[in-house]
Parts: sequence; structure tokens; C-alpha cells
Amino acid sequence: MRSFIVLFLISNIMLAQSPEFNMEIYAEENDSTILILGNNAEFFPISVSLEVDLQGTRLKEKLPKYSVLEPKSKAILLAVILKPINESWSYRFAYNYSMGNALAVHNDDYAYQLPFPKGQSYRLTQGYNGKTTHRGLNALDFTMPEGEKITAAREGTVIRIKEDSNRGCPSANCANDGNFVTILHDDGTMADYVHLKQNGVLVELGDQIQAGQEIAINGATGWASGAHLHFVVYTTGKNAQESLKVKFESAPGNIELLKEGELYTAFK
Repeated sequence: MRSFIVLFLISNIMLAQSPEFNMEIYAEENDSTILILGNNAEFFPISVSLEVDLQGTRLKEKLPKYSVLEPKSKAILLAVILKPINESWSYRFAYNYSMGNALAVHNDDYAYQLPFPKGQSYRLTQGYNGKTTHRGLNALDFTMPEGEKITAAREGTVIRIKEDSNRGCPSANCANDGNFVTILHDDGTMADYVHLKQNGVLVELGDQIQAGQEIAINGATGWASGAHLHFVVYTTGKNAQESLKVKFESAPGNIELLKEGELYTAFK
């Protein structure tokens, strides 16, 4: 989770804007209470962990570990501070935040589809906690030529897109140059499809996507030694990204964790 501390006051509204996301956390004051509220103008949920320093006053209720600002939401109540009568008091607050729903619980019964069109076959060249760039990361790499279509492994909503990069290289120097599509699932988890071709995204922000729908064109942008699809399902929490192992229906009725080095053929 990333941190940002409130530093300024506007009239009777204390306001903090995120330097990374289009969101803000602010306080509104009336005669008896101070309300700490959140706005989120993004297409994705944002998890907030609030910290409040109080002098001469108290909270109405204990703070939760995380509060979630749903996409395109306003005035979400995060905390209520009770003001004392005829006593001096003060408060300040800070918060940690990250993209995603830290309260999300993955539906482990869901069987993902292979992320490429029916009849196509590609090898899984790096699996969960792989030997090279996936150490400690539950992500998958499918080696496929540049220009091949990528399909959604699960239905959901398109919440992030990047497709302006034409740069890729086999080092961390290019880590921020990878094009991608991010899809939000109905259980609050998200999936990234990464290393896409420049201008290779076939969907728009806010689109409702079905499993098996074409969403992008494969490329080799970002940290990549060659053309491949990097696929990861995750939520957030203690770390900005908590990656998850998910199961695929690799053949009719065969639901499994995919194995590194195996060739898989999409049948849906």
C-alpha cells in the first residue's frame, strides 16, 4: 500500500489528493462531528487504510483495517470524529492506499479459460513462482508471436488500459513500458494482460467483457526478452499486489493449475 499524508487545510475542509490516482480523502466539519470522506473517480476500486491522530476528542467507532472506495464513488464515509463541548481539541489524519479491493476473496471454484482463441496452442514458458522473473509472483507467461489475439480468461469490467508504448527490452529498465489491459472480476479480484502491442488494445475503459472475448493483440513491450503474454490475477492488501494461483479448464472437464513447460490448446 502507498502512503500519503494530509498537509493542508481549505476553509473548514481538510483535503488530501492522491498524486497517483484520481481520488481524494477529505474531512468535513459540522457542529458536533468531523466526517472523513473519500471520493474515487477511477474505474477501479481503491483500498484505504486510515490513521487518525486525536487530541481531546474521539472516534465514534473503531477504524476498520481497510475501507474500499468503489469505482466512480463520492463521499464514502471512512470515519466519524466526535467533537467535545467547550474543550480544546485537534485532529490530523494520514492514510495508505492501493488499487483494488483489499477485502476481496477470490472465488476458488471459478475455472478460467485459456487466454487465447479457440484452436490456438501456446506453451506456458513460465509458471507460478517461476524460475526467472516470476520468483515470488503467481503469474503465467504464454509464449506467442507478436500480433496474435488475446482473449479474456474471465468476464469482468475493463478498468485500466495502456497501449502507447513501443519499447521493450530484457531488463528492468523497461518495466514501466509494458502495454496492458486490466479487468475487474465480480469477486473483486483483478487480472492483468501485459506486454501488448502498441495500439493493440481492442476494448475501452468501462466495457463489460465476456470470457473468451478478444481484448488485445500480443506484443513484446515492457520487460520482455521476446513476444509473450504475461497474465496475473491479484488483489491488494499488505502489499500493493497480492498475486493469486488460479485454475484453468485446460481441456473439457479438466480443471487444473497450469504446469510450466506444457503446451495448451484453447477449446472454447
